[in-house]
Amino acid sequence: MARLDIKRKRVALTRELARLKHDLQARELDLEIQCRAMQDTLGELEESRSRYAELYDYAPVGYLTFDAKGCITEINLTGAAVLGMERTRLIGMPMSVFIDKGSCQLFFTHLRSCRLTGKKVTTEVKLAPKNAAPIHAQIISMPLPGGKGYGSQYRSIIADITERRHMEQEMLRMDRLNLIGEMAAGIAHEIRNPMTTVRGFLQTFMRRQEFAHIQSQLDLMLTELDRANAIITEYLSLARNKPVDQSLQSLNKIVADLLPLMESDALLHAKWVVAELPDSLPELRLDAQEIRQLLLNLVRNGLEAMAPGGRITLRTAVEDNQVVLFIQDQGPGIPAEVLPKLGTPFVTTKEDGTGLGLPICYSIAQRHHAQIEIETGNCGTTFIVKFPYPK
Repeated sequence: MARLDIKRKRVALTRELARLKHDLQARELDLEIQCRAMQDTLGELEESRSRYAELYDYAPVGYLTFDAKGCITEINLTGAAVLGMERTRLIGMPMSVFIDKGSCQLFFTHLRSCRLTGKKVTTEVKLAPKNAAPIHAQIISMPLPGGKGYGSQYRSIIADITERRHMEQEMLRMDRLNLIGEMAAGIAHEIRNPMTTVRGFLQTFMRRQEFAHIQSQLDLMLTELDRANAIITEYLSLARNKPVDQSLQSLNKIVADLLPLMESDALLHAKWVVAELPDSLPELRLDAQEIRQLLLNLVRNGLEAMAPGGRITLRTAVEDNQVVLFIQDQGPGIPAEVLPKLGTPFVTTKEDGTGLGLPICYSIAQRHHAQIEIETGNCGTTFIVKFPYPK
């Protein structure tokens, strides 16, 4: 009997051990599945964190965090590139170091407004990046709540808006040109009618013997009338809605046909004009008369800027799906204070200039959907006119 009880207990124990072993194996399997799931989740979290870090670092705008004193506590790679320094060196530096002197007060007012209002504030400032030209930037800041309330930290976005400012200035300049052109178109007829009458009487007086003693004065009056008429014509060239006659033409042919006139004009002052024109150049939709006017204005500006012996080089090329015209002189360059004003009506450095030559060139370029760029230095100035391919 005792043996039977022992045998039964052994069987029960064996079954219990088997069950426990089965439960243990099941739990081990379950833990392994959970472990793998956790590893997968951690991998996904790491991948997500990596993607977020890349999005943060390589965003099209700079992300910064400032402390209460305006020092940088965090910045992404784009922001570091805008400021022109490595990210590690920027941490702890005052942002005011990179603000142009004229914009420092704006920046501190920007932070103060954030702190006082507790709301998003947007300000445009001028930045002075390290080892780079000053740029225009927009700063958008939002105060973060801290232990002492709002203003302990600021989360900010910084964006380079230099190109946008240039475009706005270009649009404003073109609007001024168009306004002057439209005004001129409206009054030109009314002005030219009496001028024609006066010119006719002057020519009649010049043929009469009793006015021979004031012949030189009459000649001067006629010359001044013709000059006034030429200025009116220049005004009309500024109008945006001026009719144009564009057709597919060769820019090289227009330059080549005009070259003898430009060469003779240069030789009169012991200067030179040379052309470097490639054999093949795509045809463009051009108004030949307007392109000739643009060429003459730019070349004559270059000739007037050079000393005797100087040379103007005309060159055409194809770059970035554009036909490009280069007009390079060997003058002293354009002063930095004058450069931003170029193309504005009545801005001139010549004693007898009207200040309409370059504005007319810009208007012609606009009507041809072209762009004018300027490179200048002590060794000369290059005007670059970029024409788009015809559609």
